[in-house]
Amino acid sequence: MKLSKITLACLLATSGLSVSGAANAGETEGFEFHGYFRAGVLTSAEHDFKQSNFSGQKETLGRLGIEADNDVSVTLAKTWAFDDDKKIKIVVSASGTDSENSLGTSADATHMGIGQTYVEFEGVSPSGTFWGGTRDYGKANYIFMTDFFYTDMSGTGIGVMDYQLGDTSLDFAYIASDRNDDVIDRWATDDSGNLANLNNLMHAFHLSATFGAFELSALLKAMPDNWDEDGTEYAETGFDLTAIYNLDSFFFMPGNGFSKIIAQGGVGLGSGNLLGGTITEYNAFRPGSLTQGQHDDYAAWHPSGGEATRLLTYVGKDDVSARVLLWGGYFFDNGIKLFPSIQGQWNDHEQWVGNPGFTEYWLSAMVRPIFPVSNNFFVATEFGAMYTNWNGASGNQAKATIAPTWIIGTGAGPAPEIRLLASYVNNAWNVDDVDSKSDIIVGLQADMWW
Repeated sequence: MKLSKITLACLLATSGLSVSGAANAGETEGFEFHGYFRAGVLTSAEHDFKQSNFSGQKETLGRLGIEADNDVSVTLAKTWAFDDDKKIKIVVSASGTDSENSLGTSADATHMGIGQTYVEFEGVSPSGTFWGGTRDYGKANYIFMTDFFYTDMSGTGIGVMDYQLGDTSLDFAYIASDRNDDVIDRWATDDSGNLANLNNLMHAFHLSATFGAFELSALLKAMPDNWDEDGTEYAETGFDLTAIYNLDSFFFMPGNGFSKIIAQGGVGLGSGNLLGGTITEYNAFRPGSLTQGQHDDYAAWHPSGGEATRLLTYVGKDDVSARVLLWGGYFFDNGIKLFPSIQGQWNDHEQWVGNPGFTEYWLSAMVRPIFPVSNNFFVATEFGAMYTNWNGASGNQAKATIAPTWIIGTGAGPAPEIRLLASYVNNAWNVDDVDSKSDIIVGLQADMWW
């Protein structure tokens, strides 16, 4: 099919080029292939070494030996460079989506879905990278031993990253996120209109500044008509703040190490599991408020049925949350490495399903000592404990893991590990017998990042 001169001119105009002064694309600057997978099997001694379900929360106890699910994600990126110093980069990623496949051990195909789809421009703003689309945002704030993303602001939006203002680097963005619900039609209505709000969005505006060792971040949120199916009204606005101090030492101690001190606080839509985040599946299940997360015990009386992704936005306009995290690593001269993490969150609820408010909190600590044996083999151990207090009712959980691990060290390249796993879990989630509150989990796992 031939293009008319008018059609060609329109195409060039919409792409930001003129017929007479087009910037010429050079060779494709780069093609990138990144990804992560975790494939393994865990079995439960309390269940005659059948497959283990989740026995504890990895973000508080440490991930080794209790990550029952398998995971995979792949990312493709391509960059074009132009002769006027402008660049275009497109990013598309896919990841596993089916919960049963994530717990499966057969070689049947994993169901995949498209995740990130965004484009970046360089050279169209005075500095930094201009982007738009759907992306993982803010997930660099991450504790690798626990798989804890203490900020997850992912969604669909537009923004600029690494904008330089003197010695300060700025990020700012608008991000939209919403509540996917497989049970309720988002376009449904009823006589009282209580179902009509399922097509609403959380509008989030993010600004962060990095100067030297300090990072400061603010997230302002608004969500119209935030009510549940019974008409209970929840917060329609809120905000949260995150402050990070990066140390080149292990909490000011002499020797070789690093550490981070993180403080977070939020009100309304910045409280509970939404502290530092938007509406994502990860935020629905991560540690936050004890009234949120998956609560099968709510099913008989709570309008959400206790489903985590629907509970995520059910916070009061005056609810307040605060979270503190300290984590890092220390490297001994003999090759032994220690990676500890301490974290806790306090929540003050204005109301809870129409009932008078109360406070609740949780505290946890974990450490991963690693003992090298040879260039391609080490023994990792991990110990964690958690304490909870929900309106005066307390609980606790603990875990100890040993993981002989084979590696090939690649420096800054791919990071593959194959490990055997054995864990003791006290007050394990997957144990129903009231006379036995503990379980022993054994298994194996391949873990690869590239």
